[in-house]
Amino acid sequence: MEPVKVKDITIGTGCPIVLIAGPCVIEREKDCHLIAEYLKEVTARIGMPFIFKASYDKANRTSIRSFRGPGLKEGLRILKAIGEGLDIPVLTDVHCVTQVEAVASTVDVLQIPAFLCRQTDLVVAAAQTKRAINVKKGQFMSPAEMKKVVEKIESTGNDRILLTERGTTFGYNNLVVDMRSLVIMRRLGYPVVFDATHSVQLPGGAGEASSGQREFVPYLARAASALGIDALFMEVHPYPEKALCDGPNVWPLDKLENLLQQIVAIDNIVREYAIPRADESKGTSISICSGTTDISHVGKKAIKVKMLIMDVDGVLTDGKIVLGNNGFEAKSFDSKDGHGIKLAQDTGLRVAIITGRKSEAVSRRAEELGIKEVYQGVSDKLGMYKQIVSLHNLRDEEVAYIGDDIVDLPIMQRVGLSIAVGNADDEVKRHADHVTKSVGGCGAVRETVELLLKLQGRWAG
Repeated sequence: MEPVKVKDITIGTGCPIVLIAGPCVIEREKDCHLIAEYLKEVTARIGMPFIFKASYDKANRTSIRSFRGPGLKEGLRILKAIGEGLDIPVLTDVHCVTQVEAVASTVDVLQIPAFLCRQTDLVVAAAQTKRAINVKKGQFMSPAEMKKVVEKIESTGNDRILLTERGTTFGYNNLVVDMRSLVIMRRLGYPVVFDATHSVQLPGGAGEASSGQREFVPYLARAASALGIDALFMEVHPYPEKALCDGPNVWPLDKLENLLQQIVAIDNIVREYAIPRADESKGTSISICSGTTDISHVGKKAIKVKMLIMDVDGVLTDGKIVLGNNGFEAKSFDSKDGHGIKLAQDTGLRVAIITGRKSEAVSRRAEELGIKEVYQGVSDKLGMYKQIVSLHNLRDEEVAYIGDDIVDLPIMQRVGLSIAVGNADDEVKRHADHVTKSVGGCGAVRETVELLLKLQGRWAG
């Protein structure tokens, strides 16, 4: 997963859960400042990184008579004063292209509202600022469709992306949360955020305004935290009944600290047992699958990998070839590697084989494992690799390759993540991003798959 830096906060795999919180809209400057100050104190006490959120304009209110906020100029002045005065990062939403430049010069994170997440001009303009971008998944979209939104942002060279789940339309005036969407969106390679307060909203449920079911906020927030989200989004207010926007679903400030303590406790358990911890800035080494890797180097490469390509002899096998009469040939495959390949496929990672020899044994084993892309008798491995990448419209950085001998080096020097098995040629090891503890034919492929999926946050192990 690609971590996202916002000032001195890192959001992503291995990092503590981050709180993004504040009032729905700026009502009065003094009150907004006091809320931000209180949130900073609370999160500091419990050790939770914090980004302040408030809107200068709520452009998608139900009624023309609904309160919208102080507007662009005054709203940005207030947000700038809060960010600088309290030395905290600030997030706000932007609704049209003409406002992007002014907003980007004031805040640290630009948020694309759910209803506008497919507005290409707005998304691209926001991304071009190189600010961190938080995109809320539209209530009308599946999590898989967010891939196209991500591609729009990536097209600008901006990879500082956060993806937020905020509920899905479920009939009239109702939303439902499919927790699977948090896992699915995380597979797109970026941190995921759960919006616990908008997810209990009842859009248009009060006729002139939206209603909500605030009592379900803690249940959904705890559930999402148990899935391993990277940030929790909440709108809060000291007096929800008097809030000028989204009052029925915002969370009361006086009940916030207790809930956050629960969230942090859950997150600590999830991070300890399911996701490798790391201090990216210091290049901390972590133990994965009994091997050792530098997560600051390998982790940044692993999060982009969508396809795993491997050699056979010396990688999937121990390299020994038994030849008998009448062209009989035998190879030894490890069942652990087979389970690893199945795990990769089950989690959406493409798998392919490129080998210089032709063997019926390899064909049979590949068929057993459901590997459809098996290229045997290949004399030009790099040429075949280029064809595969072109076929799937992949970039080099989206491919990992496992090799063991000099003939594998041309591909290993080109792919995003190169892996050498534990007993590989010394020259191959020197050029590899990571060397497995396991040797070829004895679990090296399984170890590699676990490494990839754990660093991507796609498998707890």
